[in-house]
Order: sequence, then C-alpha cells, then structure tokens
Amino acid sequence: MPLIILVGVSLTLFGAFLILTTVESRYGRVGGKFRARLDRFAGRAEFVAKHVDWSALIKHLTRTGIERLLHDLVHGSLMVVRFLERTLTRFVRSLRERRSGVVHATRQRVSLRETLRKFRRSLTREKK
Repeated sequence: MPLIILVGVSLTLFGAFLILTTVESRYGRVGGKFRARLDRFAGRAEFVAKHVDWSALIKHLTRTGIERLLHDLVHGSLMVVRFLERTLTRFVRSLRERRSGVVHATRQRVSLRETLRKFRRSLTREKK
C-alpha cells in the first residue's frame, strides 16, 4: 500500500510539472517575482552551506553559550553574597549597639549640588 501511495504522489507531481511547463511556454513564467526571490534565497543558502566552517561555528556557539551561562550564574551568586553581606552587616551593627549602648550615626547622603559646591570652593582655595 505505501508503494502505491508513493507512485501516485510521484505521478501527480510529474503531471503537475508537465502542466506547469506547458502553461509557462504559452503565457510566460508563473509567479515570476516570487520564484526569482526564491531562487536568490536558495542561491544564498547554497553559498552559505558550502562556505561556512560548520565545526568552527558550532564550537563558537557552544563556547559563547557556556560563557553566558557561567556569567549569569556568577552574577546571581554575587547578588546573593552581597545580599547576605548587607544583612549580616546590619545584624552585627545592631548587636554592637545593644552591647555597647552606643548608637553610631548613619551617614547622610550628600546631594550632587552640594558636592559640586565643595569641589568649586576647594579649587578656588588652591588657586590663591
């Protein structure tokens, strides 16, 4: 049964080819723009398939993929370590404050404008 189906499909395709060549000989090329684009695409694909060093490409893609994966893993672990460091620092600070009774002043943020003013003043003092 599969043999009969394959023979039928091949005869149908051959018949369609004969009809297409007959129609094209009378009326011109059918689907000319589409077929021209398809031919250019097939030509480029053939050129790429012949001239690309596939083993080097696969090696490069594998290496860059592994590098990216390792970078993401290291970045994630660094974020976890930094989170733990901040948490432990706060915890130790609170323990020291309880034990010694001295509350350390937290640094206040200085605005960019204030920093620039101090920088300008220091420059004018150095010139004199």
